[in-house]
Amino acid sequence: MKPYFQTTPFTTAASSLLIILNHLKPEFELNKENEFEIWIKTAILPTRASSIFALADYAKRLGLSPKVMVEKEGYDFPDYRFYRYTKEDIDNAAYCAKMHLEKAKNNNVNIIIGDITLNDVKNELENKKLILLRINSKPIRNEKRNTSNYIVVKSYKNQCFDIVDPHFGAFSIPEELMEQAFLTLETKKYRDHRMIIF
Repeated sequence: MKPYFQTTPFTTAASSLLIILNHLKPEFELNKENEFEIWIKTAILPTRASSIFALADYAKRLGLSPKVMVEKEGYDFPDYRFYRYTKEDIDNAAYCAKMHLEKAKNNNVNIIIGDITLNDVKNELENKKLILLRINSKPIRNEKRNTSNYIVVKSYKNQCFDIVDPHFGAFSIPEELMEQAFLTLETKKYRDHRMIIF
């Protein structure tokens, strides 16, 4: 799997999906044009984050069979004020997110709602699946603040996860670090766990 380095701070999810698409469909090139194409089609406006449902819908329209797992279906951005968004911005984002969800449902994207554990992630990896996983990237990137981001998780072996982060590249992290990144998504960022399985 070839790494790809995102060209903006707000295209992490789009770049992560691009890495997976290139791996599964090599004709889908790793470049800024495709990064932005994915981002434009999946962005939850007026925020710049991507919808997990739109990401899966995009992949399905390219002939893949993604499975989305979320702990709740609705849109949530509890710390939006720290990013200088207004309540009106978030209401509009929720409307946009609902549109992405409905498009994915109309395209028969497989969506499962229920609790997600790190064991669920490991089980999918043991079945040779690729995962686009939402985590708190602070522990992995050693950042100053907690930030939710989607990364690629490609395998689990010897109590380590092999990941591709479009911010840092491809590397392996110990299970304890992944567990911290996984659990603090909920306790620090107050976001539900979400993933797309390929």
